[in-house]
Amino acid sequence: MEFSLSEDQIQLQTTAREFAKREMTDIAKEIEHTGNPLSDEWFKKYAEMGFIGINVDEKYGGLGLSNLDALLVLEEFAKVSSAVAWPIFESCVGPTKAIEHFANEELKLKVLPEVCKGNLFIAVSMSEPNAGSALTDLVTSARIESDKVILNGSKRWCSGAGHAHGYVIYCRMSEEPGAKGIGAVYVEKDTPGLSFGKQEELMGFRGIASADIFLDNVEVPIENIVVDADGGFKKN
Repeated sequence: MEFSLSEDQIQLQTTAREFAKREMTDIAKEIEHTGNPLSDEWFKKYAEMGFIGINVDEKYGGLGLSNLDALLVLEEFAKVSSAVAWPIFESCVGPTKAIEHFANEELKLKVLPEVCKGNLFIAVSMSEPNAGSALTDLVTSARIESDKVILNGSKRWCSGAGHAHGYVIYCRMSEEPGAKGIGAVYVEKDTPGLSFGKQEELMGFRGIASADIFLDNVEVPIENIVVDADGGFKKN
């Protein structure tokens, strides 16, 4: 079995390494001092360099490369700091890939090209005050009414909360206990009823926003459902 990298992968890795060392070392030091997340301007610069949405399909604006290619780039930025690597992480796994794999085509076309252009930073929210390791205990609800979904509840320890522009929120979409009835809904940051708690101060996590999320009758189009009821953990 062949484990060596291809010439293209080595070139991608080298480009990422040189950029991260040259451009991001001083930025990482500043972030460590201030605790502020990487600016939107840098997110767009990453996109221009081809570091965002590396493994997202080309029809949605990504590079269409492999997960390994994405990890090679992510690793080089993470060597500098987790904060400067975070936008790459979120654009190549978690919320971005959940939307690419499971959402309807309308939502994919709305969100993914903007992520890949560096215009939209998204995060995922699963944990709750009483549902951390046991995520099947989550109680945040999503109720379908006609062509809308109405969300109520609270989420905890959301990495990116308050900084990201959109959130893939896992919630209970039926009264079924445990994993049954759990789905996921995409919510934009400026949606009425969505608010954020105080930013956490976490060791080794400087420059990555983390806070609680509160949902008070948050209403989104039914097209924003990423994963239907009873599919949230089966597909995850």
